[in-house]
Amino acid sequence: MKITRCLALLFLICALAAMSVQGQTSEHGVIKDERGNPIAQARVNLLTSQNIGIQETLTNESGAFSFRAVPAGAYLLKISAAGFQSRQTGLEIKAGEVEPVIIVLGIAQVREEITVTASRGAALSTDKTAQLVLIKEQSEIQERPLPTIGNALEGSTGVLVQQSAPAQVSPFLRGLTGYHVLNLIDGIRFNNSTFRSGPNQYLAFIEPGQAERIELLLGPTGSQYGSDSLGGTINLLTLQPTFSESLRFRGELQTMAASADSGASVSARVNLSGKNFAWIFGGSLRRHNDLRAGQGVDSHQVFHKFFGLSHEQVRQLYGNRQQDTGFSQYGWHSKLALRLRAEQNLTLWYQQSDATDVRGYKDLWGGLGRLQSAFDPQGLRFFYARYDKLKTGFLDSLTGAFSINSQRDGTVRQGLLATGLITRDDSTVNVLGYTLQGTTHLGTHQALNFGGEIYHEKIASRRWETNPLNGNRTARRALYPNGSRYTTTALYVQDSLSLIREKLRAVAGGRFTGIRFRAFADRNLTATGMSLGVVDARQGYEDLTFNSNLIWQARQNLAFNFLVGRGFRAPNLNDLGALGLNDLGFEIPAADAVSSQAFIGVSDGEGVLSSGKAVKPLSPERLFNFEFGLTFRSRKFYSRAHVFDAELQDPIVRRTLVFDATNAPTTLAGIPVTVMAPSAAQRAQGVVNVATAFDARAVKAFVNEGEIRYYGFDWQTAWSLSSGFVVEGNYAYLVGRELNPNRFVRRLPPQHAVLSLRYQPLGSRYWGELSGNFSGRQERLSGGDLTDERIGAARRRRDISDFFNGSLARGLINAGGDGVFGTSDDRFAPTNETLAQIGDRVLPLGAIVNGVKIVDDNTRVPLYVATPGFAVLNLRGGIRLSEQLSVNGGVFNLFDKNYRYHGSGVDAPGRNFFAGLKISF
Repeated sequence: MKITRCLALLFLICALAAMSVQGQTSEHGVIKDERGNPIAQARVNLLTSQNIGIQETLTNESGAFSFRAVPAGAYLLKISAAGFQSRQTGLEIKAGEVEPVIIVLGIAQVREEITVTASRGAALSTDKTAQLVLIKEQSEIQERPLPTIGNALEGSTGVLVQQSAPAQVSPFLRGLTGYHVLNLIDGIRFNNSTFRSGPNQYLAFIEPGQAERIELLLGPTGSQYGSDSLGGTINLLTLQPTFSESLRFRGELQTMAASADSGASVSARVNLSGKNFAWIFGGSLRRHNDLRAGQGVDSHQVFHKFFGLSHEQVRQLYGNRQQDTGFSQYGWHSKLALRLRAEQNLTLWYQQSDATDVRGYKDLWGGLGRLQSAFDPQGLRFFYARYDKLKTGFLDSLTGAFSINSQRDGTVRQGLLATGLITRDDSTVNVLGYTLQGTTHLGTHQALNFGGEIYHEKIASRRWETNPLNGNRTARRALYPNGSRYTTTALYVQDSLSLIREKLRAVAGGRFTGIRFRAFADRNLTATGMSLGVVDARQGYEDLTFNSNLIWQARQNLAFNFLVGRGFRAPNLNDLGALGLNDLGFEIPAADAVSSQAFIGVSDGEGVLSSGKAVKPLSPERLFNFEFGLTFRSRKFYSRAHVFDAELQDPIVRRTLVFDATNAPTTLAGIPVTVMAPSAAQRAQGVVNVATAFDARAVKAFVNEGEIRYYGFDWQTAWSLSSGFVVEGNYAYLVGRELNPNRFVRRLPPQHAVLSLRYQPLGSRYWGELSGNFSGRQERLSGGDLTDERIGAARRRRDISDFFNGSLARGLINAGGDGVFGTSDDRFAPTNETLAQIGDRVLPLGAIVNGVKIVDDNTRVPLYVATPGFAVLNLRGGIRLSEQLSVNGGVFNLFDKNYRYHGSGVDAPGRNFFAGLKISF
């Protein structure tokens, strides 16, 4: 609360201080329609290449617009008018010159978009970028009910949006997700050192109403944005206030409701602006209830998985919604932009959001049948102050920023029994960021941008175990070392050179990054002074990475792109200090296994053999990307295709730890372990696994192991059929292999495509769209995929027994003939079967089920050996009833198809009717 009040006071003081600065005007262009008629009252926003709002104005009756005098430089124009498609274009203002531009609104060009992310310090048309850039505008975010901001990326080229639960989202970019994808807010790093390797929920911390635009780059951008950018970079651009010639007050209220989750949302914001200040303040509230999937079916429901109940039997017991999938999210945001002088701006931004009732569905009714799996708390506090100065000495621009990124992530977990211990983790990461960037030019054909960054993280992490029988609470070693520090320092430079004017352009960039990590033993003690198993530690990493590309404009409408890049990811706190129970068993840091002479297992499965490689301290992982693309554009047609080959070297992967049978440890990371019974192959090799009392599966760790190759094809197209119809589509195909041994990588996205037909007559107040999402069947599953409850959902006869005796199933178990619970004649009421009968029906000994012969109670058999493909149709549209009032609505999944995105922990929404209302004032 103190931080919030101080920031609010700072916004107010700066707003009052800004009202005395003056400016001048000059004419810059004319807005017309396709017939050559001037468009009056078109809204024109002038922004810098850093997406900083400079001015906003309206065209007069002649369609002309003008701005107060601004320094020479490259700017971005965003133009919108009632009944016309919005448009963006670049505007170059030269010293002492005014070159008016004529801008035509309509559909003269398809997919005409500008990116400020692809090349730091410049606003470029997406046609002119070497990397494939995807853009989602605010209108696309507002025109559909979104559980999370990440869902706005559904259907994008090369992107798979995975959700372990409805309140969580983790986009896969070219097969990579988690800490292999970098997230930014207005170019400021959002990732921190606790981001996990696999799907994580952190992007969902950002409330959808706080974003004006999403820009997504496919492929590594390590030299531009640093560590983690291997699969790509997602930059969320926040709401942008702009200055106005006179004092102006505007506001907006939006509400939306949807049937699939009986959810509703409301958001509102106000905008106050003048000549030298612009201020936005807004808030939002959303509630999503339990989700109904297609046909009311939950394909991985726990009673279907363990007891083999049909989907109809499950619906009779628990209804047609996926239980405990509802959640709420609320937040507020504010931005203040100040014109200190004609060439200087100060921008202050603050956003806050919290999510409640967030549960890990795959651990509960969606697969494992545990009693508790909650994510609490889930909160974000994000602030930055950014200063922009145009024309400083030899610099074209200078930008400095200070940021505070505070994320709080907690979990509550309990096993199958109500008497089991309840484990609570609570971690808060506070990141102080300092960035400085300059841009300049060398002659007329060369531009440079360069800068430096420091991100200093402080991690607070606690873990408690509570005995539900007596309420006693015991401190345990936290998920991350409490009080640890993680600091990232970087210097970078990027050079853009026009080799042949309008024909050939080269871009090359490099970045040096240093990482420092420290852990402190004295900050990880119990109340009585006992150690929680953390020792003083200090580690460091350094890396030099690069990106280079060549863009050849062979003809006016045809361009070729050649890219070579190297990304990297330094080990983060999740790799260096993670400890505890996860989806595949109990995990320890690799450094804690070195002294025990552990070997790397050949996989993260059970009963695995040793690879013969000793576990070593972690080192950074690196990705080399080679890519070729071509772009064709005419007045009515656009198409772009890229092929790529990316090799991830020394990937940090989860592996089972293997030990010499004659030298097995009794403790690991301070946790007692016991030797597991070896398989026949392990006995022949003379090795064993160990397990903890927390989980019967073998202990695992993250290690550097092997090499992974990803290669594939991304394609997108748009075709303007007439003045009202536009067809858009995209397709992506990806192959991923571990090279040693040669096998499929985990969670490999299937091929997928989107096709849409949009109708919006020129100058009309209405629009409509028919679209289809298509996904291929994914049967290229790794061993980890088959055991993952979100995909293969493997189970054993022993798992069936544990669930039968667990607390979630207790209400459906009868005591049997002897009237005593816990004996062999107990019966499952819906089928009147004993445990033995259920086991013999679902997984009969000696039988072959889904390609696996069931040898004993510990044989793991996948529920599914593939994720089915699907085709889903959607219909939506909208109408502007007046300048202040518009409505939109439609239906997704028109034919109520049951499906799930590969790797997700919930089935996708079924037939989903929705309606939205927007009021402007």
